[in-house]
This record gives sequence, structure tokens and C-alpha cells, in this order.
Amino acid sequence: MFDIIKANLRFGMYRYATTDIERRLAGLIDDKYENNLERRLTGARRMVSIADAMLLRDIAEFAKVRPGKTPDEPFSEWAADELATMMRWTRNTARNRLHLALTLTTRLPGTLEALSRGDIELRGAQALAEITAPLDDATAGTVERTVLPKAATKNLSELRRAARRAVQRLDPDGAKQRHEARKRERSVELLPMDDAMAEITAYLPAADATAIYRRIDEFAHAIRGDDDRTLEQIRADVFTDLLLGTGAVTDGTTTTAGSGRGKPLIQVTIPASTLMGMDNQPGELAGYGPIPADVARDIAAGGTWKRLIHDPITGTLLDYGRTTYRPPAGLADFVIARDQRCIFPGCSTRPNAAILTTTKPTPTDPPAKPTAAACAGTTTDSSTKPAGPWNTPTASTPGPPPPAASTAADPNPSPNPHPSPHPPTSHPHSEMAPAR
Repeated sequence: MFDIIKANLRFGMYRYATTDIERRLAGLIDDKYENNLERRLTGARRMVSIADAMLLRDIAEFAKVRPGKTPDEPFSEWAADELATMMRWTRNTARNRLHLALTLTTRLPGTLEALSRGDIELRGAQALAEITAPLDDATAGTVERTVLPKAATKNLSELRRAARRAVQRLDPDGAKQRHEARKRERSVELLPMDDAMAEITAYLPAADATAIYRRIDEFAHAIRGDDDRTLEQIRADVFTDLLLGTGAVTDGTTTTAGSGRGKPLIQVTIPASTLMGMDNQPGELAGYGPIPADVARDIAAGGTWKRLIHDPITGTLLDYGRTTYRPPAGLADFVIARDQRCIFPGCSTRPNAAILTTTKPTPTDPPAKPTAAACAGTTTDSSTKPAGPWNTPTASTPGPPPPAASTAADPNPSPNPHPSPHPPTSHPHSEMAPAR
């Protein structure tokens, strides 16, 4: 049997196959070749991680033989300069590596071991060190033990979300203080780039940043139509037009900073117990991840609420309430509320309501219906949809601790919610999970 997806895309030896027999032969050759290539790729990645772990251990040893003048100084003030010269790094890079090496060898030894096994990459180790930095040693160790067992199956963004979620859950009382401290660091920077270009970065509270991006994205999708610009280019132009006041034309009308359809929709999922002030479990901001309970409650105070029923064990979304804020399309809204981000392996993009995948693999199957959310980057011609190297998750997806209520920031909430006519009586136990 040959791989119909690779055959349709003319991958590998399939480029030269025209008959079924040739495709079968191409499949046999390609399977062996690609399995070997995959082993080489993943093996090289593990070797890089192992080498990084060896280097960090040596850097930690270097720091010990260059002690600081006082107990508060982890290493000599000249250690970074000496290491930078030795390794051909900048002084800042050398200092950061010294701090990381000491953190992993003292506070997070499990993370260093995971790096030594090739389970995670250097950037993953750096992420865990950064996210646990404000915590005491005991809590940092608990976060590490919570996150590492599944770290080998996560990319960097997923690992960061898992670590933030663990921090919020294990130290909810400190979440507000940490958020307020980070909020005081908000800023906008201009970074010169090559070829007469520049980059503007804004460090903002997650809810504000998400709302700003959603506003830009809404305008960009409204403009797109037959426009020959890419969506990324349109977003950049909308961003420029709105800030400079030149206006962005959409459907014959001009969109400026003072116009628009009100505050864009953002989804925050909050446990009912947190909403009522009974505890401080973190909320979940769609497209970002966990946020402190106080921030989630502030957003909920001015938003439209929707009732979501989750399985208390798996966190699977079982039922979705209805409101008249924007009449939902039933299943489409259910899928987006359940998945929260694109289901393509490794993608964390928040899905668009108009882009849903189906799980109809062959013409003989029943009529397809949207069962999973996807972003624009993962939708392709229907000939490539039926199968692939992963399965579509249909019920169980990773997410926050089982929540029971969701809120969307809406300046004109509807007073007439319409709950589901009947509560769920059971939940599925045999869901499909992403293939490894």
C-alpha cells in the first residue's frame, strides 16, 4: 500500500510514479529512506541537547572556580568577560549562560537531566529557568516535576504554557503580585533592522495585547478579499494605518483609530469557583495561556458569559452554552471553544471561526462536519485533508484545570443567554490523540 498523501503531493520517489505498481514500489523505497532520515534528524537534535548539557555543567564548574567577593555574588564580576573571550560570545550571552548553568545545577537539576537525555532543547531549559525564577526553590522544584514528565512531547510554546499553568496552579496567591510587577515593566521598543526596515515590539498585559492583535486581525480579514497582499502584509499595513491615522479601507469605508465595531472578542475561560471568589485557580486566555485569577475576574466583570461544562477529570469540553452576543453556529463555536488553538501538531494559533477541519477520510464515509479547529496555515486542498502523520483530536485536548465558565470581552453584552436545553449525561472515553 502506498501513502496517498505523499503520492498526491508528489513527495520523494512518488515524483516518478504514474501507476499503482510504481506507487507501491515508491512507497517501499520512501518508507525506508524517510524512517532513516527521521532517525538521523531526531538523533542530531538529541546530540545537540546532550552537548548543551555538557557545556552547561562545565560553565557551572567554571563559575565555582571564579567565586564572587560576597555570598550574594554567584561568580566573579570578571567571569562573564573571561568566558565571553574564551567562547567568542558577547558579555551578555556569557553572563546569561553563567546564570542558567548555576540555576540548572542547583535549583532545577531535573531539567538539566532532561537536557542531557535529549528530551528537551536548550531553549526549553531556558524557558523553565525563566518562568520559575520568581519562585522559591521548593515551588520551582514542584513545577519542574509537574512539567518534565511530558516535556519530551512538547515544543517550546507548549512547554512554556505548561510551565506557566503549573506556576499559576501551585502558587495562585503569588500570581497577582508577579503580574503587577511584570505590568510595571510594560514598554514599546523600536529595533533597527536591515535593508531600511525596523521592528516595533510592545510588552503589554496579555489581555490587552490579545485584544489589540484581534482588532488588527479582524480588519485584515475584512480587507483581504481579492487583495494580492499576504495576510501578514495586510496586518502590518493595518497596524501602520491605525497608528498613523491614515486609515485602512474596508468594503469602501475607511477604518481609523477612532472607528470600528467596539472592543474585539477575546475568550477567557474561568472556573466557576474562581469567578465566585471561592479560590484562585488561573483563567485561560485563548491564544495565550493561563492568566492570574484576579486578571481573569477583571476581564469577566465587563464581558459576556457563556456556560461551558467540562469533564472534571480530563478537562474535555462536553457542553457549550449559547448567547446572543454573536449568534454562534452551534458546532463551529463548540469546536473553537473546546480546542482553543489550532490542532495542527505544534501550532498555537487561535483558530478563525470560518476555518475548521473535518475528519472525513474517504468518499465512502458519512458526510463530513467540522470537528476540529485549525488556523489558515494548516488548511489545504481537500485532497490532502483525509490523512496525515497525525490524528485529529476529537474530544480530549490539553488545557487548563477543568473550567466551568467562559467570558468574552464585549462592550455590549446581551442580557438573554440561552443555555443548552439538556446537560450531558456521559462523556466519551475513547478519543483519538495526536499520533507521535
